[in-house]
Amino acid sequence: MKRSAEEASLLVDRAAAASEVNNNARSDDANPHRVSMIASSASLMSTSHHMSSSSLSSSTTKSTNNNSNQSFLTRFINARLLQRDGSLERGELTVDSSTGIIILIRFDSQQHQPLQDNTDNNIDHNQQISHTVDCRGMILSPGFIDIQLNGAYGIDFSNGGCEDNHDDDSAANNSRNNSGLCIHDIFQVATSLCQSGVTSFCPTMVSSSRDTYRRVLPLIRNARRQQQQLLQQRDNTKIGANILGMHLEGPFFDPSKRGAHDKRHILAPSKGIDTVKEVYGLNQVQQEENDNDVDYSSPMLEDIDIITLAPELDGALDATKSLTQPACERNVIISCGHTGATYEEGLQAISHGATLLTHLFNAMNPFHHRKPGLVGLLSSKSKLASMGHKRPYFSLIVDGIHVHESAVSMAYNSHPNGCVLVTDAMSAMGLGDGVHALGDMSVNIKGDRATLTGTDTLAGSVVSMDTCVRRFRKFTNCSIGEALLCATLHPSNVLNRSVMQERATEAPIGVLEIGARADLVVVTDELDVVATWVNGKIAYDGRKLL
Repeated sequence: MKRSAEEASLLVDRAAAASEVNNNARSDDANPHRVSMIASSASLMSTSHHMSSSSLSSSTTKSTNNNSNQSFLTRFINARLLQRDGSLERGELTVDSSTGIIILIRFDSQQHQPLQDNTDNNIDHNQQISHTVDCRGMILSPGFIDIQLNGAYGIDFSNGGCEDNHDDDSAANNSRNNSGLCIHDIFQVATSLCQSGVTSFCPTMVSSSRDTYRRVLPLIRNARRQQQQLLQQRDNTKIGANILGMHLEGPFFDPSKRGAHDKRHILAPSKGIDTVKEVYGLNQVQQEENDNDVDYSSPMLEDIDIITLAPELDGALDATKSLTQPACERNVIISCGHTGATYEEGLQAISHGATLLTHLFNAMNPFHHRKPGLVGLLSSKSKLASMGHKRPYFSLIVDGIHVHESAVSMAYNSHPNGCVLVTDAMSAMGLGDGVHALGDMSVNIKGDRATLTGTDTLAGSVVSMDTCVRRFRKFTNCSIGEALLCATLHPSNVLNRSVMQERATEAPIGVLEIGARADLVVVTDELDVVATWVNGKIAYDGRKLL
């Protein structure tokens, strides 16, 4: 759902103010008693927000004023707030429950000293604190962002068995049709993910048939739009984690590096962007507001956030350039994966617009001291800088199976700001041992290991994001904050969602800053998830963890 120009302008102003204050705060190292106060001065939308009872200490202030112009706020106190540099600053945060936006953050860098009680002076008279959540000294972090999730809880995002009917109110979209994916399934995954701290995710498809892309992409777009419509209702409906654009993993792969992907669908994008559009069934007409000539039941470029491809294939570089250039109707993140690319071919991919490496070490050439492959790009800061480029981000599946802990540590220490944790989870996540599906393939699950039935080929993972974060910290011995950044700020950076863009209509995610979305997770020092909020609404309350 697009925001109005006035709302978008307000978000830009808030984000700019937050960025300026936060930058100043981070550079103010000489004052150990710094107290930073940030407040929103804009008039905010109103609606009452009734929070579910939380396992955290929560108190409710009843209003005696029924003024419809009043905005109700939720304040988080006694928290350690995650910062962009990975530090944890003691302070408090206030959310406008009617808009789902962070409107005030206050820090006190001096531990064990009570915060000055003058924050209310910065609250507009039409706003009232309706809920106070005592975090009891635990960590308040942005919610986790999973940019590679093939499915979970018995739902497979590559299951194109639904009838080809994409009307929002149709029975095919809102109830299970045989074994095919439907909107109810997508919402079920979104809701369940919140228990692992995930507040945003990219539904991911493995290499699939052309008919499957034509069924699934519009279906997930409809789910995303329905979710955005529910957000506008501003009631207590639990909508689950935000459904982002899709991650299409394939089918433009090196056949020898296809891993668990069905070889019947693997091909090269020999005609560049034309092949990409043909395979995915992308609507050739650029979408315009109220354009009746556009077929909205077809896949569109707006449905896609990330495409993983092998850059060495015929036509891949042309496709990469076409999808990432500013003139493109929508910039897509191009990631290199399932590839036999050399180091030199990796440099070419980056020069053409690629910015991400998919599940580093897996389905690519291993690092060798004379043939470093794509892994060598992580330590090529100076080389890439001389070419006018930055090092790529890289995703890691830290389930303890896909990548050895020493390799995880090596990659992270080589390029810590580029590390992005992904689950690469498939439908069996949360179900236990047995035989499950990944697209058209049969997968056997035993413990945390998922393999194609009858083989030793790994087929995604079955571990949750909070588990990956905990194992990552153990493997790398990094700080709590540094581990959290790899599941929050870094994936947001990949998607260009950590700051408000000039033409953006959505608030930033993955950061705790003024104007950002109030997608929040409270975790313990052991990185166990205690409670999760999406868009300022309670989405999961793990009271058993307290």
